[in-house]
Amino acid sequence: MDKEHQMEGNMEQGRHTYQRESLSLALSMVLVSAFWILLGPVAVQLIHPIGLPYLTANAPFLAMGLGIVVSLRFLLARSFTQLATDHSRFRFPLFGRAFLAYFFTATLFLLFFFLSDPDSIDIHPAPLRQKLLMLLLVVVITPMQTSSEEVLFRILPVRIVTGKTLGVGKLHRLFASLFSALLFALPHLGNRELTQAQSPAIVLCYYALFGFLVTSMSLQSGGFEIALAVHAANNLFVALICNYQGSSLPSLPLFESTRALGTWTDLAQLTAGLVAVWLACRSAFSSPQAPKD
Repeated sequence: MDKEHQMEGNMEQGRHTYQRESLSLALSMVLVSAFWILLGPVAVQLIHPIGLPYLTANAPFLAMGLGIVVSLRFLLARSFTQLATDHSRFRFPLFGRAFLAYFFTATLFLLFFFLSDPDSIDIHPAPLRQKLLMLLLVVVITPMQTSSEEVLFRILPVRIVTGKTLGVGKLHRLFASLFSALLFALPHLGNRELTQAQSPAIVLCYYALFGFLVTSMSLQSGGFEIALAVHAANNLFVALICNYQGSSLPSLPLFESTRALGTWTDLAQLTAGLVAVWLACRSAFSSPQAPKD
């Protein structure tokens, strides 16, 4: 009887711990969203007079990032590493493999577009001095922007769904990945890309697929290093190497694409990039239930 009471007590304690943890994560989502929605426009007004569209577009994410810092300090009482991975350390080698695999795939597709349709890829006509300044800004700000989005739209909600550990069963993982796909698609409904796309449905499918597949890989690996890397690689490539006309994140890249947005080629590139990431990181998927460092 004593053992049964002890087991029941441990289960009850576990439920209370899970409830407190979920509440803290949910409150963190609310707090970060409040910083983004309420302070974001203030940040835009403060930064807009500088006259750099890139800074203005990223101003709301500065507010979002501040909300994450406050949340980690006062609500979650944990480090970013403890939030981002179940492992004892942030796995930079895994992050690097995922980043390079995705970035390299995007480069190959750019080369393909240049060879197959050279008129669709133009050299961006900005002065070198301006591009160097933009390079410094992008290297600092874009990873902050992508990491902030990852925390709000993937890491926090997935943590709420999975509980204490990311090493959950297949059904649980499927639900968390579908939930992430929805959360990634919804905030992008106001993006310029949807109004300019040849097929808005393909653009939405792109966002949802990005949310679903990257979350699935993150859960299998026991951490969000892959998600943080892929998102950073995608946005850094767009900001520095090849952006497109009417982009939601204007920059001064080396090249500018005039190709139509929202095509099946976009989905093919995303799929190829994520397959490359999976191949580069597949060793991390062997034992998500028991993280090893």
